[in-house]
Amino acid sequence: MASEKWFRTSALASLSVFVTAAAPAVAADQIGSVGIEDIVVTARRTEENIQTTPVAVTALSTEMIKQAQVGDVAGLQRTAPSLSIATGAPGGSGFVYISIRGMPALNPGVANDPSVATYVDGVYIPRPSQGSADLIDLQRVEVLRGPQGTLFGRNTTGGALNIVTVNPTGDFEGQFRIQGGNYDYRNIDAVLNVPLVGDELAARFVYDFVDHDGYARNVTSNSELKDRNSHYARAKLRWAPAGSNWSATLSGDYNIIKDHGQFVGLAAVNPGASAAIGAINAATPLAAYLHNKAYWYNAYGIPFSTNPPVGSNYGFLTAGSRSAYNRLEAYGGNLTIDGEIGSVTVKSISAYRYSNAIGLNELDGTPAQILAAESAYKSDQYSQELQLSGELGDRFSYILGSYYSTESGRESSVAQTFGSFTPAAPAPNFGFSLNYGKVKNISVGLFGQGYYRLTDTIRLTGGVRWTWDKREVVLLNRTNLAANSCAPELLSNPDFIAPCSLPRSVKYDYPAWTAGIDVEITDGLFAYVKTSAASKAGGFNMRNGSAATPPFKPEKVRDVELGVKFSTSDNRLRINAAAFHSWQSEVQRNASDCITPPGALACTTTQFLRNSGNARVYGGELEISAVPWGGMLVSGNLALLDGKYVAGTFVEQQQFVPVAGANVSDCVAGTAAGSVRCSVVRSGEALPQMPKKQFGISVTQKLATSVGELSIHVNYAYIGRQNFGLFTADPRRPQAYRDAVAIANRINTISGYGLFNGRIALQIEDPNLELSVFGRNIGGKKYVTRAFADQLPTLGTAIDYIGDPFTWGIGATFRFGPKS
Repeated sequence: MASEKWFRTSALASLSVFVTAAAPAVAADQIGSVGIEDIVVTARRTEENIQTTPVAVTALSTEMIKQAQVGDVAGLQRTAPSLSIATGAPGGSGFVYISIRGMPALNPGVANDPSVATYVDGVYIPRPSQGSADLIDLQRVEVLRGPQGTLFGRNTTGGALNIVTVNPTGDFEGQFRIQGGNYDYRNIDAVLNVPLVGDELAARFVYDFVDHDGYARNVTSNSELKDRNSHYARAKLRWAPAGSNWSATLSGDYNIIKDHGQFVGLAAVNPGASAAIGAINAATPLAAYLHNKAYWYNAYGIPFSTNPPVGSNYGFLTAGSRSAYNRLEAYGGNLTIDGEIGSVTVKSISAYRYSNAIGLNELDGTPAQILAAESAYKSDQYSQELQLSGELGDRFSYILGSYYSTESGRESSVAQTFGSFTPAAPAPNFGFSLNYGKVKNISVGLFGQGYYRLTDTIRLTGGVRWTWDKREVVLLNRTNLAANSCAPELLSNPDFIAPCSLPRSVKYDYPAWTAGIDVEITDGLFAYVKTSAASKAGGFNMRNGSAATPPFKPEKVRDVELGVKFSTSDNRLRINAAAFHSWQSEVQRNASDCITPPGALACTTTQFLRNSGNARVYGGELEISAVPWGGMLVSGNLALLDGKYVAGTFVEQQQFVPVAGANVSDCVAGTAAGSVRCSVVRSGEALPQMPKKQFGISVTQKLATSVGELSIHVNYAYIGRQNFGLFTADPRRPQAYRDAVAIANRINTISGYGLFNGRIALQIEDPNLELSVFGRNIGGKKYVTRAFADQLPTLGTAIDYIGDPFTWGIGATFRFGPKS
């Protein structure tokens, strides 16, 4: 800790000394272009200047990505308005939960899709478990906000992240970077571009290695948490024959990420939740392990108490040590062919993606055996997209296309409660459950979009898409590890197939569309208005109890957006603003239901992902970039969002024993002794993962010195308060239960936080060498990235996931090849 404080203090002092020693030898105006860099984006599947693209999009160039220190998808939250990316989850450390404009991602399951799609070189990445993959050697990143239904591979209601990697070129060039820092941080990456046949055939190879010690320590087991070890490799081969208008790019990548467990802190204890938690707390008061600022980076949890019985391995349980761990393996390849047939441009993208995320994570934050889970999510996806584009006459252009994907997956988890692998009477949910199922997702889409110029400055846009989805699952759930312990809901279902197998399937088809008009008012002023609609695919719940639940239908959203983009003639000032209003229907949320399987006498109340009413979201976004003087770039962004459920549309069923004398005339008799089943309206809850305020500012100053170009960059990003799963308790429940729910709601609502990062680099011309020093979370902010308090009223504990501490490092990058 002393070394960290020393670094924070001395970094600014050493900066001033460094600048003085390397006094400017030339005027700052002589460094590069005075104006703001123009960025070409493909937000509409064609190359356009971002300032005349009629959609709300943030684009990050290679230089911006480097300065902002974006090493993975989670780092993008600092760079764009209305973008929330949460990390930390019961399923594993590799998951990222991306939300744009209040369209959240609440469930990482293989049988449902995210609200925000991620594309790499045009290829859809189906699972959020791949979200933490390394980002290196990028041409640009685009953050598209709002429904994306007519052009991209899959329908998404929130938006899309479009990541574009660098293609091979005809130059022999490359770079080698090495970095080191606190927590024994080590990073080595290399890029090599090799021309094989002149400018016609070239290859590009990328490798990245990252390793650091744990940011936290488990005091109970004397082990580290939230460490990282990752290897990433990518190879690209591009062929563009001379004299031909065709090209082919073949790409393949591999990524493996490992750690020794997530950083989970105990946020609250409810000893009255059950007799089991009460007995544990009486023997060892658990309040002593509550997470607090004085011991912010200490953890106490332990995972499974014993290994599962021999012979119980269902393909994902590991033998040996029960220490916490996470492992993500992801790889894939794609072939992209571009060319022209007459006046028609043809593009084909054929791709394969694989991911396997597995982890054992402790979920109560205490040294007692209360809750732990080992989970695995596997996905194999093949996809094919074909695009045809061109012009008809001088005023009309178009793009037509088709998309097909088939994904096979497997989802499984072992949950151990109170140290037991067998159900514990009289509460069968206290003990063991095996959620296990197979998934097949098929999606087919046809789309078309056209652009018509009414005049040289006014353009109309219209597009439509139709999607056909088929979802198939086979549920294989068990209540303990014995082979004959099928979940009762499977046994009682007429479609049951021994052993422990229940197939289910569903089909959906739905439209998406967009329409708009844009105007180039002057050379530097551009405005547009558009309306769009899209859907997120429906699907199934996979956990125990879900066999009797209906599949959830597609989530739908339509919106209206007004945007203005302005830039001065000298490109020293750029202002982009957008305002929107969206109407969401059949939103997919976690909600309780009392499910009675076929032939069963009693219902079981459990939370499942289901369609949960309608919502309205509206807001405004602002992005400003300015060059007040040569070498200085100031950028800022702001998002203000608000929204709520439509009154009375979010309703769930709750079964409980009411307090004495409660009026339950609007309820029906429950299936448990003395219980009732009542409809509870949850429409008054705040929308999940939607910060009402978010802003960021960055400043970069470049100075010419006698040694080389000095670059000083600082940025600050703030994201407001968010909730990750609220709950409304019926007022007729016992007071102790309602109090526990109120505490859980407070914990599931994390406070807003801001992070300050910085980077100083000296670029030497000969040799082409960059020396750098950087800091992340320089102020040492103690913050929470996500919370999981759902089990507080039942199991008796609530946890939160802790953000990264202050980290620093130094690095050197050597480049060779032609200078741009």
